[in-house]
Amino acid sequence: MSTMQAPDVSHLVDLERYPIDDLASPKRRELIENAKASLRESGLASFPGFLTEKGLATCVAEVESLKSKAYARDLLRFIYPQETLDPLLPADHPFRKPQPLIQRMLSADIFDGESELRKIYEWGGLPPFFAEILDQSVHHIVDPFLSLAVIMMNNGQTHDWHFDGNDWVVTLLLQRPESGGEFEFVPHTRDKANPGLDRVEAVLRGTSEEVISVSQDAGTLVLFYGDQSLHRVAPSNGTRDRMVAAFSYDNAPGFVFNEKVHMNASGRTTPLYVSPRLSAMADAAN
Repeated sequence: MSTMQAPDVSHLVDLERYPIDDLASPKRRELIENAKASLRESGLASFPGFLTEKGLATCVAEVESLKSKAYARDLLRFIYPQETLDPLLPADHPFRKPQPLIQRMLSADIFDGESELRKIYEWGGLPPFFAEILDQSVHHIVDPFLSLAVIMMNNGQTHDWHFDGNDWVVTLLLQRPESGGEFEFVPHTRDKANPGLDRVEAVLRGTSEEVISVSQDAGTLVLFYGDQSLHRVAPSNGTRDRMVAAFSYDNAPGFVFNEKVHMNASGRTTPLYVSPRLSAMADAAN
């Protein structure tokens, strides 16, 4: 793929339903306003049927052909840094219990220049669309490992309750598991003035009535305020993978994660493939 030629995604994305590359389209403006309202209400905006049936099948087949290269991740993480908690909290308090993250990940460098998922990520239509929804600058990150990734879970694997480290995330559901795998969250759990301790504790104790469970259809694109809303992926049951593509962006051009993050995501620090298009973006940012 040329560094200057924009990827063609017309065979993958339903551009009739989502004409997000047509800046003059009234439907595009309606999509933006609806997404803004949804984010204000719940912190989540979804775009079902973002992929065409053919596009979805193509992307799933691509992941299936690569899944043997996935990096297994089996971690325990705390919702709140332990040093920030009241030292008088007992050892059996829910905040002292680490939350499991068990998944397999295909990092960006596994997807070469012919990858259909890479074409969707590097397509120029999404960043300006998200920028208008979020009222902020949005740029592709140029990280060779985490610009895009595919996360897979089955046989009880889960990413339990957590907050994200970045303000918002973009995901594209490619395949549902046989059962389970619901996305569960508490809208606007915390903000800069209130860490939401009581609300989080209620979720962990199983007494919260605020948890929303979303069972999305494959092909749905999601924009989510992951730093504000406590969330998890419920255990994915059965042998069929729950497959989700994660697309990463930043407010400034040229962003790259450090080697520790690369190692955590892929088990290596030297990429298997480096995108010429993202390299050109990195050069332009420097």
